[in-house]
Amino acid sequence: MKALFENGTAWKALPTLRALFLAAWAVTAHGQTVTVTPTFNNLGVLVDFAAPPGPTAVEMSIRKDGDTNYRKIHPLSRTSPTRFAGSAFMLNDGTAYSLLLESSAFASNLVVTASTRPDRFPDASNGTYHVSATGGSDANDGKSFATAFKTLGQALSFAGPGDNVLIYGGRYYEGELHAPRSGSPNAPIVIRCAEGQTAVLDGTDTDFVPAWAVFDAPNAVYRTPSDRQPVNAYLNGGHLFHYKRLSDLSANKWNQPGGYFADGKHIYVRFPGGVPPGANVFTIPAHTTGIVIDRKSHIQIRGLTFCYYGYGTYHRGIYIDGGDYNLLDRCIFHHNVLGVGLKRAADFNTIQHCTFSESPIDQWSWPAVKSGGIGYESGGVAIYGSDQASRGTVIRFNIFSNMFDGPHICSQYAAGPTTELDYHGNIMTGCRDDCVETDGAGSNIRIYGNVMRDFLTGVSVAPADGGPFYIFRNVLSGWHDVGRYEGYPFKFNVGSSLAIEWVHIYHNTCYTDVAGQDGFLFKQYSDWTNIVSRNNIYAGTEYALESWSSINPVDFDYDNLHTTHAARFIRWAGSNHGTLGAFASATGQESHGMSVEPGFADAAKGDFHLDPKSPLIDKGVAIPGINDDYLGSAPDIGAFEFGTVQPATQRSTR
Repeated sequence: MKALFENGTAWKALPTLRALFLAAWAVTAHGQTVTVTPTFNNLGVLVDFAAPPGPTAVEMSIRKDGDTNYRKIHPLSRTSPTRFAGSAFMLNDGTAYSLLLESSAFASNLVVTASTRPDRFPDASNGTYHVSATGGSDANDGKSFATAFKTLGQALSFAGPGDNVLIYGGRYYEGELHAPRSGSPNAPIVIRCAEGQTAVLDGTDTDFVPAWAVFDAPNAVYRTPSDRQPVNAYLNGGHLFHYKRLSDLSANKWNQPGGYFADGKHIYVRFPGGVPPGANVFTIPAHTTGIVIDRKSHIQIRGLTFCYYGYGTYHRGIYIDGGDYNLLDRCIFHHNVLGVGLKRAADFNTIQHCTFSESPIDQWSWPAVKSGGIGYESGGVAIYGSDQASRGTVIRFNIFSNMFDGPHICSQYAAGPTTELDYHGNIMTGCRDDCVETDGAGSNIRIYGNVMRDFLTGVSVAPADGGPFYIFRNVLSGWHDVGRYEGYPFKFNVGSSLAIEWVHIYHNTCYTDVAGQDGFLFKQYSDWTNIVSRNNIYAGTEYALESWSSINPVDFDYDNLHTTHAARFIRWAGSNHGTLGAFASATGQESHGMSVEPGFADAAKGDFHLDPKSPLIDKGVAIPGINDDYLGSAPDIGAFEFGTVQPATQRSTR
């Protein structure tokens, strides 16, 4: 078989299943259906059998169009009795590849030709509608700056395929805007901010003017007449905590610095520090959502700011409901709780170069957010649960800061999982809870090349139902306790009917110098299987590795386990292990692992590349399709291969 891999002509006689570039395609041969779904830099592969094939595996190799030889890449994972799933990683965009699939269950090997998506977004080339909040009028025709519309809503009512909507600087107090029609692949509708200006879509209720009076003097509660009952409210431009009961606001049940309650007749506010209203500015939203893209496609939104939405439930800056091939680029989302929501069959949408922030939620009481009942943990981007799968989402090169949670990238329902999602090149900092959540059902979820700092949990795969999930080449640093909860880089424990299965954790650098933190922590066992860890750095200040449960079916090897604690190393199922050899002998885990100080270039300054003298250089194991381009005698352990340039798919071209 090895000779066949080295002889490209040997494959000419094999059945070749070819398809044009489409959203996804499925082909059937010899009783197996092969489905290939492309993103810009990855290909997701499903192999479905008509009946369970018995004990078997499906190996995969790849060849770029024009090359001669195939190379082995990551094998598929068996995710059900009749399905195997997996990915080809970090490919060139807009490029044709041949995938060779081998299995003892096949009548003969299969070759599938597929192409990645071209990483190009065409500009609109037809007319331009101009929008100016300061000088426009909706009685104008919008065809020049001199005759600009006043509102974005008016411009959207006219814009068609190939049209630009150019928005000039200013604040646009609009919401519940709908894109009435789709663009097309070569003629998108482009909604963009004028060059060098700042256009802000603001959900604030400009008609609301409070008239404060003392309501509960001992508890410093004031009220103003109002029939409004907003889900979100703001104090001096930041979130103000929403209490569901007036008695809880007066008693400060959640130990918050301030808060509000609305009953449809009055809005009640306790200002931080128990002070009178004074110069404090209290505002509420008039709108729930900024822009809704409802089953519309090929719409681009570029360079706009979305803020202060949230009058009703399910609030967000942008909501894509079943829309496909839409682009959100270089937008700013703040103080909406949720920046972008996607639901139902929202396929092949791209969110890139955007920023998300929700201060001061990141400083609030953890129990208040978790148990207060308002939904402040929605995250910067969320894929809502539904009975329809969402495919091909790419979330890349974004910044999430001062959040409770970062993005929530998986549907909560197994009947409609998230599939073929790429989450890469993002920066997350200051998350009160989870930097990234799968926490649902998905297949071919790829989380790679991200940076996470200052958090309770880095990646929550709790649950991660279906699989496979790939987490590789990420840097996670500075995790810490929040309240009574321990910090950790990866979370598996969960109370859910969904399982956690096929999570591949490769080449991550996990490091914290915060006191009392494990390098890796498993809490109570929660129905997880096929958790594979290779070539990672787990470095903490308490135990290097700890598992509370006596049940832990995982596969850990070739990782570096390190702690600065002089008396603790590994605690597993109630037993302490002082050396890696003793741990490996007792558990079968980490038989090729290491326990050394990692040797970073400058961890204090956030540089987690390996120093030239690091003992982790050339100490990893080869993982086909993940670290094929390693230098030296073997791959290095950790996120960065010493002496290589970070791949383009892991860095922003911003």
